[in-house]
Parts: sequence; structure tokens; C-alpha cells
Amino acid sequence: MGPPALSLAAISAGCLAGALALQNPVAADQSVDCWMNTTQQTCTTRPWDKGGFEISFSRGAIFRFVPAGPATTDRRPMRDEQGRLWLMSGHHSFELIEKGGDGNRISVSSLRSKAAPAVRHEAHSKVKLSGHGQPTVTLYARPNYGSAIAGMGVSGETLDTLKCTSNSQGTWCRVGYPGQSGRVLWAPSGSLIFLGDGE
Repeated sequence: MGPPALSLAAISAGCLAGALALQNPVAADQSVDCWMNTTQQTCTTRPWDKGGFEISFSRGAIFRFVPAGPATTDRRPMRDEQGRLWLMSGHHSFELIEKGGDGNRISVSSLRSKAAPAVRHEAHSKVKLSGHGQPTVTLYARPNYGSAIAGMGVSGETLDTLKCTSNSQGTWCRVGYPGQSGRVLWAPSGSLIFLGDGE
């Protein structure tokens, strides 16, 4: 049973490398919206070291992260240059939460998703969650990458679309599980597949 476990670890490492490649284009540095705890800034993300990446904040802070172990279902351990452990979730956009210490939170959005106008999305009543190769999709409390995580959806699940809106971070849709109207869940349109009437 040893070789399959090794293969799984290799696949997990490959998924992490793929996720970082999606977030950090090789051709050039990427300027994105980001948050340190609740403070919005502009950041530049770029690949760094062995499968890692660097985040340079507009107010001067620089964080460099490298993988610190195998990926779990929805969190990937990362270590910064000071040796602190962070848990990372997401792929196109992502969040890092410091374990221990001050419990800092870094949220990074991605400008790569090409969102269609919200009015087009509102014509669809159903959406399917797309993790782009990851098993889960992060759902937020507000249409904002810096807001609290409200839940984790499973890639492939079909949800109701309640409404969509556009802001500086792209197009977002409020989604709901059938029969659970009380929960407020927002997802960026890049994580949604809009279903036609026949699907």
C-alpha cells in the first residue's frame, strides 16, 4: 500500500503547484487586490523559491511562502520566511490564515477571471460549483474576498442563484442550497458554471 500513498502525495503536490501556477502567471508579475486582516491594499504576487510565492503589499510588507506539507481537502499548510505556519485555502483567489501567533489573515483576489456582466448571470436560476480541479469552493459572507468565509461548497454541487452583483473584485453571485434560505453565501463568478434551462 506504500506506493499508492506516495502517488497520492505526488498528486497533491502537483495540484498545489498547479494552483500556484494559476495564481502567479509566469509571464509577468500580477497586481491584485488584497487584504491584511481587514485593511485593503494592492499587492503584487509572483512565483518564489521551490513551489512557493511572494506577496508584496503596497504598504511595504513582503511575505514569502513555501509549501509546508501535503495538502488536505480544503487547506494547504504553508510556511513563511520566519518559520510561521499558515493554512491556505482557495486557488484562483486564496486566503492564508496564520496558525498561532497573532492569527493574521491575508486574502488575495485574482484578476484573471473574466466575469461576464451580472445582468447575464441573473437569467440563470441554477449554478454548479467549480473548484477548477480542487474538491472544494470557498463561499464568502459578503461579495468580497476579504470577508469571512461562510462555508465550503463541494465542486460539482448544484445551487440556486439568488442574485448577482459586480464590484471592483468582479462579478459575484449570492447562492443558496435548496431549502436553506437563511444562509448568506457569496461566490465569485469564476467558481460558478451557469446552467441553461435544459441542464
